[in-house]
Amino acid sequence: MAGRRRRGKVVNMRKKRPINIDLVFFGAVAVYICVICYMAMSTEHIAGYEVNAGSLSVNHTYTGFALREERIFHAETSGYVSYYAREGERVSGSSLVYTIDEKGEINALIQQNAENVDLTDENFAVIRGSIRSYMNEYSDLDFSKVYDFETSLEGSVMDLLNQNMLESLEDAGEDTMFSRIYAGDIGILEYYTDGYEETTADSLTEEMLTPADYEKVSLKKDLIQSGEAVYKLAVSEKWSLVVPLTEEETAGFQKEERKFMEVEFTRDHTRAWADFSIIYVGATPCAKLDFNNSMVRFADLRYVEVEFLIDDEVGLKIPNTAIVEKDFYTVPRAFLEKVEDQDGFMKEVYDENGQPSVEFVPMILYYEDEEDYYIDPKESDYSTGALKMPLGTFLVSEDSQERYQIGASRTLKGVYNINKGYTQFRQINILYQNEEFALVEEGTSFGLTVYDRIVLNGQVVDEDEVIYK
Repeated sequence: MAGRRRRGKVVNMRKKRPINIDLVFFGAVAVYICVICYMAMSTEHIAGYEVNAGSLSVNHTYTGFALREERIFHAETSGYVSYYAREGERVSGSSLVYTIDEKGEINALIQQNAENVDLTDENFAVIRGSIRSYMNEYSDLDFSKVYDFETSLEGSVMDLLNQNMLESLEDAGEDTMFSRIYAGDIGILEYYTDGYEETTADSLTEEMLTPADYEKVSLKKDLIQSGEAVYKLAVSEKWSLVVPLTEEETAGFQKEERKFMEVEFTRDHTRAWADFSIIYVGATPCAKLDFNNSMVRFADLRYVEVEFLIDDEVGLKIPNTAIVEKDFYTVPRAFLEKVEDQDGFMKEVYDENGQPSVEFVPMILYYEDEEDYYIDPKESDYSTGALKMPLGTFLVSEDSQERYQIGASRTLKGVYNINKGYTQFRQINILYQNEEFALVEEGTSFGLTVYDRIVLNGQVVDEDEVIYK
């Protein structure tokens, strides 16, 4: 027993695995990449844009409401109608417009013999002119006009046949139940009404400016009752177009003090000069174009499309995405003071005992109009960081001792300039604007100059935001 060897207890020890440096490194890189990707996807990208001079291709094509002096004529008797004068034709008191056959016998004879009447070369020239005019105006977006053209062309052919046939019916006038009706005035003949014949610039409404619900009613029919409208005449070559404008366009034309405008009619690409003026239809600013000719070519239209032939403005070209709006306090011009070549205002302040006094506060004038100066509500004193003109501050005019309390504000359009590495608001005056870009005036007070850098998307930043260091 004593010689028996004692067996010791064996304890197994776990060996520590060495740290895999490669795995840790690549894991950290993976986490870093994930963080960067998340930040890239969740952060608004602030891109810059360099301002350059240029011109802007602006669409100056508008649709205007036609104002004409028009007279509607009504049937004096009932009966079957045949038309002899063409739409768009100039007629006078000696022009036969239509006939009324109260019994219908002579009218039926005319219709029966119409197939045996040949059209003259002059008649075919009229028809070809109508087809050519329609082809110039055709648009796939308004295919419904094809049916209107078909009806109009059939009516024109029938009018020509009737006119030729009547000349061969010597006995047509012998029946007392058959009447020839001649034009009641001198003018351009049309066989439609739309309810706007008596509309003037004073009675025009905003709803009339758009052709969305516009309807023409054809006056041509086989049988007519006494008192019904038969035709109308545009009796004067003087006519007007009222064209709705934007506020920016209106301001531009008023600044130019424009009195005349050359236009091109898109229907036939002819040009004409018109007297130009700005009027308001309700709250909508409009251009009123007064013509002394060309009415005959558009008597069948209430809405006429024209292009203003004006030179494109030259200025600073900026993207629309850069444009922002900012509110500014307005101060009457009478309160501006100038001290040592600095613009500013006399601010009313109080000492420890509540005694009032005034001190001069220099301010940046962002904009001015005929009545007011515009100042930044957030402009602060660099030494103290306090606002220079808190809401409710009183200003004093040294000349009149009048007081004005800060509070009234208006909105200006502008962009954020980043020349100094942080965003600064710069006021802009828009000359023209299309869907992508705006053309702004160069050389305005506290505005933009060529090669300035601005924020491309002005909506994603605030003023005084640091863009880069």
